[in-house]
Amino acid sequence: MMLVHETTRPGDPPMELFAAIGALGARESEAGTLVEVGGLLPIEAGSVVTLAAGAIATTDGPFVEARELVGGYSVYDVADLAEANAKAQAFLQAHLDTWPGWEGWVEVRPVMEQPAQP
Repeated sequence: MMLVHETTRPGDPPMELFAAIGALGARESEAGTLVEVGGLLPIEAGSVVTLAAGAIATTDGPFVEARELVGGYSVYDVADLAEANAKAQAFLQAHLDTWPGWEGWVEVRPVMEQPAQP
């Protein structure tokens, strides 16, 4: 799974970025490696549900001091971390090529496999 973190967002994403990401998605779908992808609405549309001191609480956005936001995610079925990192680099290259001033990073995390049921 790849989580896209934004640290600098210079306005709304340009249409060229959507086209570049669409082309990446089409290529990965054709190759059979793309499982799922999605963008996330701004933090103001969300909430955080916490468990602390034995109590569950819900806090609606926006949140104070939000410096790095998760802007989207994708799930790939790849052989290893090196291949996943290459997918993340291609995604960031699309941002570099089409959205001047955008900065961020992609967190690449393996998904835990569920144990087989007897």
